[in-house]
Formats: sequence, structure tokens, C-alpha cells
Amino acid sequence: MEADALRRLHYAAAIACGVFAALSVHIALTVFGAGLDAVLREQPRQMASALAWWAIGGAGFLAGWGTGAYLIAAARERAFLFRLAQRFLVAVAFAVATAGGIMSRSGNLGGTIDVIAGLAALTLGLICAYCGARLAYLNAEQV
Repeated sequence: MEADALRRLHYAAAIACGVFAALSVHIALTVFGAGLDAVLREQPRQMASALAWWAIGGAGFLAGWGTGAYLIAAARERAFLFRLAQRFLVAVAFAVATAGGIMSRSGNLGGTIDVIAGLAALTLGLICAYCGARLAYLNAEQV
């Protein structure tokens, strides 16, 4: 019973990290003007918006998979991978905090378009993070 609870906790942590990464990519792309809201603001920016969809989905998937693999390695007591991933997660948290600080300084955010884009990024990140975490655990069960 305890192993099942630990596995569910690992799933939740991997999905949360994936969503966190997807939202950080959304924040960074919005700061640079190539976010999901680009197509809603201007018509010729459809390519930038399409690339933002792929970047946000990819970030969510990779972070969900990477965090799942990290938690599996930590549970199996692989020290090198544990230390490497721990340092990487600290660096990602620092980068996201920096991007959030930069985004909070721009005064043109907070309208309806930004709320729609933020909710779309959250949903996309959640779905892709779940898929990445599930893949990590399916691969771990086969090993």
C-alpha cells in the first residue's frame, strides 16, 4: 500500500513539474512576443503561434518524462543521476523565476487574450506532462 501511495505521489510531482515547465516556456515566449496569443493579436503571426504550441507541449512532455525518470532513479537509489537532476531542477526554478520577474515588469499583460492563452498553455502542459510521466513509468516497469 505504501509503494502505491509513493508511486501516485511521484506521478503528481512529475506532472506538476511538467506543467511548471510548460508555463515557464509560455512565459518566456510571451515575453519575446512569440506566444500563443500572437495569432489572436495579429494575423501574420500564425507561424509563431504554431511553434509556441509545439514548444509548450514539448516542454511539458520532456519535463514530465524527465522528472518521472528522476524520481524513479531516486527511489532506486542511483546517486549520480539524483545529484545531476537535483542541480538541473534548481537551475530551471531559477530561470523560471527570472522569466516571471521579467514578465511582471511589462505593463501590457492581463487582458482577455492573455487569460485565454494562459489557460490554453496550462491545459496543453497538463496533458503533455501526464503523457511524459506515464511514458517514464511505463519504461521503468519494463526495465
